[in-house]
Amino acid sequence: MITQTIVKETVRFLCILWWLLCVLPAMGNAPNVVIFIADDQGMGDLSCYGHPTLKTPHIDRLAREGMLFESAFLTISSCSPTRCSLLTGRYPHNTGAEDLHDPLPADQSTLARYLQSAGYYTMAVGKWHLGEAEKSHWHRIIECPGSDTGQHALTLLRERPKDKPFFFWVASKDPHRPYGQDNIESQYGRDEVIVPPYLPDHPLIREEIAQYYNEIARFDRHVGQVLDELSEQQLLDETFIVYVSDNGMPFPRAKTTLYDAGIRTPLLVRYPPLVPAGTRQRSLVSTIDIAPTVLELAGIPQSTVQGHSLRSLLKDPEASGREAIFAEANWHDFEQFTRAVRTERFLLIRNYYWDKPLWNSVDSINAQTWVGYLQMREQGKLTSAQEFLFAEPRPFEEFYDLQTDPHSLKNVMEDPAYSDDINQLRTRLDNWRVETHDRMPETRRRDGWTRDGRPLPHNQPWYDQYIKARGKSDFEKF
Repeated sequence: MITQTIVKETVRFLCILWWLLCVLPAMGNAPNVVIFIADDQGMGDLSCYGHPTLKTPHIDRLAREGMLFESAFLTISSCSPTRCSLLTGRYPHNTGAEDLHDPLPADQSTLARYLQSAGYYTMAVGKWHLGEAEKSHWHRIIECPGSDTGQHALTLLRERPKDKPFFFWVASKDPHRPYGQDNIESQYGRDEVIVPPYLPDHPLIREEIAQYYNEIARFDRHVGQVLDELSEQQLLDETFIVYVSDNGMPFPRAKTTLYDAGIRTPLLVRYPPLVPAGTRQRSLVSTIDIAPTVLELAGIPQSTVQGHSLRSLLKDPEASGREAIFAEANWHDFEQFTRAVRTERFLLIRNYYWDKPLWNSVDSINAQTWVGYLQMREQGKLTSAQEFLFAEPRPFEEFYDLQTDPHSLKNVMEDPAYSDDINQLRTRLDNWRVETHDRMPETRRRDGWTRDGRPLPHNQPWYDQYIKARGKSDFEKF
């Protein structure tokens, strides 16, 4: 009994000593951390990224007062796997939560877990989508629709303890579908939208892109509210601020794909003690690099992340980043097992389930966009790249020269002029899969939906819960 008491007191003493010697000194200069994450926003859909009609002044402020990354990429183009990957600094297949709606396992170390253990106050607002186990690492969580993100964000900032650094995950549900379910100011009409070349130019598609713009504008206003509150509390320049998205726009051939429209993300960082204002970083970076960056700045040692700190790139816009980024696609409404490697110029995509069509997410299928898409198909007005959505089977491999084809519309896999480049990227992709222990599942996971977007019987219970929670949805409109 005496021995057990001595052991307990010794452990307690060592913990206090570690805290005094390691944690407190590090926290003396530890920044607050705010991560804004948009829900389904494409990289170019911000005015600071050159969009000609969409105006996002508050998000633009982050670019003006910080650094804009021109070549930042996600590890996957799917909501919850992206969030789990970003918070752990690990590739989706290494988090145990690589499929849509997979909860993050309790044994995964996240930013919140690291920061909370080091004395940070942790808060989240908006969309959760991380599972129940992760909630134990957050002091406060408020789940809410996109319309209420700003209001609840201000509440959390004002009610937090003022004697601790904080980590704030501001995860709006904007601009995710379904559209038109809550009151939103209509700033943009169909004549003001830019229809990307991978989508047919149809009035119904234009209408939904306009609604998508309106929700981006709403989140921009909420970002402004948070920035103003940080300034009011005299914390703005002591806070490491990141703006990022979880995947591309929720339209066919974007979200859930490994083309740039799916995995290329806006990435803005503001932190005056380190980041020169008004700068641009052109190097390739991955969003798994965000977690190690935050932990390094907070002085917190870690041993679980697969990414690399961006500190040198944040400090020097001319510093070099990655030679290549890697991404994956797994189950998201429909079964997928696709892998990709992208360099500055080339993109190689490997479709392991090549017998299945590319397709897209159910929220896009059950919407006006899909009605317009099918009408254009019936009229024979789709381009070959737009028609590729229906190709069954697909090519096992796709290869694109992004220098001449930035939207990945022409597969040049069979062009002998690219054979050396193709083989180099094949080797990179194979090595990455070996290094990260990426293995195909022994059995395929079943599709959750029919090809017209109706739930299959084994997915019906989830669908019923969705309808009960949200009321009449886009799934029932067409």
